[in-house]
Order: sequence, then C-alpha cells, then structure tokens
Amino acid sequence: MRVFLLALSIISFLACERNSGAVGLDFVDINNFDVDYIDTIEIIATTESFDSLVTLNPNYLMVGSYDDPVFGKSSSKFITEVLLSRISPDFGDSNITVDSAFILLPYAGSYGDTSADFGITISHLDDGIDLDSLYYSTSQFSSSAVLCDTIFKPNPGQLSIRTGMVSPNQVMFLKIDKAFLQSNIIDASKNNPSNFSSNESFVDYFKGIQITGHSNNKTIYQISPAESDFRLIMYFTNDSLRSDTIGPGYDYFELLSWRGINGLYPVNSVNAFEFDRSNSLFSFDDQDTTFGEITNYVQSMGGAVTSVSLKNLDPLKDSNYFVNHAELKVLIREGSALEHTPPAKLNAFMVKGNNRIFMQDYLNFSTGGQISVESVLRDRSYTLEVTKFVQQILNDSDTTEGRILLVPDGMSSSARRAVLNGNLDPVQPMSLKLYLSKLD
Repeated sequence: MRVFLLALSIISFLACERNSGAVGLDFVDINNFDVDYIDTIEIIATTESFDSLVTLNPNYLMVGSYDDPVFGKSSSKFITEVLLSRISPDFGDSNITVDSAFILLPYAGSYGDTSADFGITISHLDDGIDLDSLYYSTSQFSSSAVLCDTIFKPNPGQLSIRTGMVSPNQVMFLKIDKAFLQSNIIDASKNNPSNFSSNESFVDYFKGIQITGHSNNKTIYQISPAESDFRLIMYFTNDSLRSDTIGPGYDYFELLSWRGINGLYPVNSVNAFEFDRSNSLFSFDDQDTTFGEITNYVQSMGGAVTSVSLKNLDPLKDSNYFVNHAELKVLIREGSALEHTPPAKLNAFMVKGNNRIFMQDYLNFSTGGQISVESVLRDRSYTLEVTKFVQQILNDSDTTEGRILLVPDGMSSSARRAVLNGNLDPVQPMSLKLYLSKLD
C-alpha cells in the first residue's frame, strides 16, 4: 500500500549515540521519497527452552511449586549464605543453652493458591557458593542436616512483629532445630573461635542453607533478600542470665541473610528451578521451524521463550528500502491470563551461536515490550520496537542469526507465564509491521 504522508513523522532521530529506533527520518527529502507501510511481513514463531539462565543473586528468592494446566509443573528452591550479626560473639561463660530458634522469610509475592497449605524443608549446605563459578537455574547443591521440615498455613497478607524486627512485616516465621544451632554456633564458637573472627571465615565454615518446598505444594512464594528481616534468630540463656532477677533471663543472637548490610561481607544466593512437562500442552521437540506455530509460550524461571525468525525479509534486500520504524506485535491468547498473571514485560534478545544479546545494548534505547490492554474486552499484548535490527538485516550487516528471543522480564526471580498468539493464529497472528521509505 503506497501512501504519501510520513507515517511516523512524530518520531525524531536524535543522534547515533541515542537511537530512538526511528532511523533516518531527518535525513530524507520527502519530495524524493515515497513512504510505504507494509503489514504483511511473514515471521516464523516457535517455542524453545531457555536452560542457561544465570540465577546468582536474583532480585527475589523463590520456593515452592505449582501445577499449571498449560505448562505443567514448575518447582523452585533457593540457597543462601548467612552472616554473623556480631563478629566473635560472646554467649557467656558457662552452661550456655539454646532455648529456641526461628527463621524469618519476608514475603515479596506469590504465584498460585495462597490459601493452600505449604510444605517447606530447610537444610544446611554441605558445599557453599563459589564466586569463581557461574550458577544457573539448573544448578544443584548438596545439603544434609535438616533444620526445619514442616507444613503450615501461609498468611502473606498478615503483618507480624518479632524480636529483632524494627516494625511489623509480612514474614514466614518458622521454628528451626535448636540442637543444630547449639552444636554448630554456640559450641563451635568456643571450640573454634577463628571461624567466627570474620564473616569471610564464617561463610567458609557455615556454608549456608537450602530452602526447598514439598512436592505437593500449590504455590511458589517470592522471598525478598533486600528485607532486613531476612534472618535466623536463636534465643539462649546461660548461668549469668538465669541468675539475673531484673532482666528477662535470656538473650538472642541473629544470623543475617539480607543484602545491603553496610560494611559486612556480602550475602550471596542462588535460585534453582525444575520442570515436569509430562502434562504440558506443548513440546519443545514438536515445533514447526519451517512455518511456525498457531500458539507460542513464554515462562519465567527459564521455563520457555518464544523464538521469532525474520527470514522473509529477503525480498526487501537490495531494493532501496529504508526502515523508518519496525515493531513486533505479540498478543496474549484470549482468556489465558484470567487466572495466571502474565509477565509485565517481554525483553528482546538477539541470538549469535550460544550467545544471547540483550537488544537494549544494540539500540541504546528502550525496545518497549511492556504489557498493554488492547480494548474494552481487555485483550492484552506486547509491542517491541525492532527498527535498527531489521535495517541491519536488510543491509546484510547484522552478524546474528536474524531471529529474536522473547524473554519474560525478571526471568530469574518470577514465576509468571503467558500463552501467545503465534504467527499462524487465524484471527490475530503475531506480526511484524514495517514503515519503509523508498527513493523514486
């Protein structure tokens, strides 16, 4: 369709250093150029796995599982280091006894049925985090001594206040094995004080903890490592405290897992995910890479991404076309987001062999990708700007594979997912829209 008005004249080209994605609009003479809007560019969209997701120090830690009618079962666990709240702690001189111990896990969000009972196991790590290594969503850690194994009724909307908390907060408050802390903290601090002389020495000695959900859970919970309430608290007494008739007769000591502790050794943590797709509605091994699919899928935690190939741009090469604007429109399957919250944004990654390159770096500007509501029917969609990427393909100057991976934002710390209209959807297919200029 040939038109003679500049379709996107409101988009300005600023400079090479700040590319808005509207390429070349200030460098063409409208009297010598026709502007064509083409909306029939074919793409090929398939679904694939994303199993090299780095999960070291994610924004949120995740524990639990849920069964999705489309994606199958997803499970998450995490490991984290713990630090001394005081270096070289002094618990007293004689008959030191741990009376009770608890762990506080601050809620940050959830995915699934929060009214269901929740099972959790907390164990001590046999091997800690090695910062010379990369950790992925599939990384496994060994743990043996169990500090807590319980089933309880979560209440993420309820505020509570405990010793050591500055103000009320939403936390899981779980009892842990006091005998383990008696042996590995109280007694160990007397027998091997060098392990408690710094947090670096302590982390080398006390590797950390692993927190795993039971297999029949119906929810994945997000835990915030930025909350100062993320800690273990043990209450203890000794002969001096017991003989004090004025004080409470006990004291407490904390092991800290929250990040952002000024002046202290940094806390490191890792998320690990597992998937059982035996009951899922799609298969990674049954994707039509020649023609594409009616339906595509994206899932956080490294669960699934959508691959969009732009192989049908060849007819536009060597034709004097210049890309003024290009956008990829992706609709969420109608009704699929009623019970399961979709990602708030899709990010675009280019593919070069085993490397995935964030398109933000390629454009030096935002590619978009935020979810939006389409109409009064509340249809949801994503729109991603891919102008420079398409122009590079037409120029034969792009060194990537000519395809884009659509990846949920917050991939390593969220459980959100979306069912997408594929390029073969008969009503509202995934589409690549181009605004092109051509010299007469």
